[in-house]
Amino acid sequence: MTIAARIQECTNKLALGDAENAFIQLAIAIDGTAKQLYSRKKTSERCKQFLKDSLPFILWSLSNGTPAKTGSLSFEISNSSEYIEFEDIVYKVMRCSLLHDGELSEKVEFVNAAYIGTLNGKLQFPLALIGSLLFAVIASPVNERQRVSESTSFTFGTTKVPVNHMLGSLERTKRAIRNGFLYDVEHLIENSRS
Repeated sequence: MTIAARIQECTNKLALGDAENAFIQLAIAIDGTAKQLYSRKKTSERCKQFLKDSLPFILWSLSNGTPAKTGSLSFEISNSSEYIEFEDIVYKVMRCSLLHDGELSEKVEFVNAAYIGTLNGKLQFPLALIGSLLFAVIASPVNERQRVSESTSFTFGTTKVPVNHMLGSLERTKRAIRNGFLYDVEHLIENSRS
């Protein structure tokens, strides 16, 4: 299957509310995208590098366009002062547990909420994180020639945007996502400087 087919499957699973199977398809799409970007690295290294490089965009899309220049994001996932980097959580704790063990790690859960947090020793990720990770795959320049079904789209605010319009372009993807922001922090900051 192509990266486009994985993107298609991920969007289909998201539409059904099936977060775990959406994430499985997403993990494979991340693998394929990362392989094209960092072909000389091992699978784990290239996937984590893609996640680390995409982190500012992922955070931007989750936070109404709040600019993020961070190169790392760490989480405490237990009461033992153990910290783990974002890319390690996504790759090792989420991806590997689903693909190799057949179930999501008990350390993590997807929640229908607008926050990332911890509860009872579990790291809680919003369902929107799957979308933000998917948008990072969609926006990657190496996926410019990928094509999904013409009917596959996302609605941002009141604007319906075909995935094919966003594929391979960070700028077009950001422009589309901005339509769904309640307010655009990045533009507010830019306008306050003028």
